Amino acid sequence: MPIRLYLATIVIVILIVFNVFFILKNTNHEANLPSGGITEASILHTTDAKAFIQPISEASYLPILNTNFPVPDIKAKAAIVYDVNSTKHLYRKNIDQKLPIASVTKLLTAVTVLDKLNLREIVYIPAEVLKVDGQKQDLFLGERLTVEDLLKMILIKSSNDAAYALVHHAKSQNIDLVGEMNKKAQELRMTDSYFKDPAGLNDEAYATINDLIKLVDYALSYPKLWNILSQKTVLITSVDGINHDIRSTNQLLGELSAARLATLRVP
Repeated sequence: MPIRLYLATIVIVILIVFNVFFILKNTNHEANLPSGGITEASILHTTDAKAFIQPISEASYLPILNTNFPVPDIKAKAAIVYDVNSTKHLYRKNIDQKLPIASVTKLLTAVTVLDKLNLREIVYIPAEVLKVDGQKQDLFLGERLTVEDLLKMILIKSSNDAAYALVHHAKSQNIDLVGEMNKKAQELRMTDSYFKDPAGLNDEAYATINDLIKLVDYALSYPKLWNILSQKTVLITSVDGINHDIRSTNQLLGELSAARLATLRVP
């Protein structure tokens, strides 16, 4: 009897050990299954499929600079090539240097006109806004044009007379257009810029390339402005029947998309 009891005890212990072994094995197997339960992929994984780790995707540094081309020799004191989509500087030179910016001033003039003046209003052309640069006369004494037509002359032909005509018209409505231009510059955090006239004729005014990029980014929100800038030629007829055939001074128009790449150069 004691022998039978001894053998039965050994058998029970062996059975308990085997049960514990299989329970632990199944527990570990379930822990390795995906959260969605048993799938075809998990079955393959438990049979003859070999586990592997996928390589980490490497960062792309394209486009790569082609060193076969010489670095461009930019004669301008300051310059930038700026991608407005990625906000990346593709090329830059002295972007924080304060310099007179000439007719680039007219971009801020146009933004301010769109904010402050009614495009349908009629503007009378007085003598003091004629031939303001001492070189060419774009308007005629006493003729009348709309604010929008003068804005087109500013943006397409880069007319200095038209810019001063709008300052004169704004003054008649108690609006200091140049003062409003400087206010807008401050709103845009163009802290290294100051404007003294609407056409960029006064060399005491200044801006930096870095500030001008802020202006370009902001100006992109004005579809009217970019629609005008995209026109190569426009025939403007004043209220008095005087025709003005204006042509764009932008030699890159049609070559580069203004909505995708803004290139600014300061002489």
